[in-house]
Amino acid sequence: EERGERREERGDGGSVVLLYTRFFEFQVERVVEIFRRVLAGVPEARLLVVGKGLFGEEERLLALAEEADLAQRVIYAGWVEPEELPGVFAAADVAICPYDDTLVNRARCAVKLVDLMAAGLPIVADDVGQNGEYIEHGVSGLLIEPGDVEAFAAGVVRLLRDKELRGQLGREARRRVGGMFAWQRLVTEVERAYGWKGEGGEET
Repeated sequence: EERGERREERGDGGSVVLLYTRFFEFQVERVVEIFRRVLAGVPEARLLVVGKGLFGEEERLLALAEEADLAQRVIYAGWVEPEELPGVFAAADVAICPYDDTLVNRARCAVKLVDLMAAGLPIVADDVGQNGEYIEHGVSGLLIEPGDVEAFAAGVVRLLRDKELRGQLGREARRRVGGMFAWQRLVTEVERAYGWKGEGGEET
């Protein structure tokens, strides 16, 4: 299995939780608290942080992890080039997408969420903005009531403990975004929106 092979290459048999972000979406304190609770249920878990903030938010996260005595369980990969992302994604067991319930997040296009789903990763995300349009709870991921740190951590622990469920959600996530973004589907939606005619002269 590719994910297992990637972990073996790293020499790490523990569970890996991926945070792929630019740090716009959440307060870093909340991420540290979520991960602290995850470790209470899955002590061997590691948090793999991929991305870089505009204002040094990653440094704040690492400092808070140090204060909480979690630093040895956090791997900061920094900015990763797009062509290298598939290998990084393959090293993870679960991805998290924490979103604070703000007006900006409600309107934000969830590009990174789509990337993770396309990679077949099982995801735990706050039910904010477009997240609920892409993820069907319990089918293609887990959606959490915004701000509920305990429930978010419990969702991550649940997936880390259930390999079969991870596989099911990951496969459905990939299938779902594949269907949503297939070129033919996009063409059909554009034609419908503009009332263009098909070959038979009928409106599509």
